[in-house]
Amino acid sequence: MKKGGDAMLHITDKRIVRSKMALKQSFLSLLENKKFKHITITEIVEKANYNRGTFYAHFESKEDLLQEIIQDVLKEMIHQIKVPYQTMNKVNMRDLPIEDITLFSYFKENERLFKILLSNHIQIDFRYQIAKAIEELFIKEYEYVLEQETELDLKWLYIYRAHGIAGMIIRWIEEDFSTSPEDMSKQVVELMLTSTDKFIVK
Repeated sequence: MKKGGDAMLHITDKRIVRSKMALKQSFLSLLENKKFKHITITEIVEKANYNRGTFYAHFESKEDLLQEIIQDVLKEMIHQIKVPYQTMNKVNMRDLPIEDITLFSYFKENERLFKILLSNHIQIDFRYQIAKAIEELFIKEYEYVLEQETELDLKWLYIYRAHGIAGMIIRWIEEDFSTSPEDMSKQVVELMLTSTDKFIVK
């Protein structure tokens, strides 16, 4: 009896995943050409070939739908950041193989999605959410090893680097990925390693 129940649950789970994915894809497709505030739930479900009952079984509102899409994206982004060092306890950036950095390839492969989320069609500041997610990762899971004494509160180093990387990603997307993912990976490693004591006022 239990085995049959498990099979039925598996089928139900697959249906839930399939219907949620269809609603998300339908919504994103609409967002390419219409602003968030002009999109209706009826439009979303009709494009996905479902009904309003299915929508409300998964989401409370279109705001809830958008936020789940964003959380899915941020979760995968954090996973991609962690890929190069997921089996390491101590990371030396100088020895990190560039080809192991998958973050920029992930953004490039999902170009359409990120251009939608960074467009003026949605009401949420996705730029800030990218930066905040990276900041939380750095503060929670990183402990920088400093080669010299400093009075710097390390919290600000994590915030500075996290928001810098986020800004770099966003500008790269806005410039239509004009630099290759491989070159972006090299640049981010160099930025993590570079410090400057002086600058010249032009």
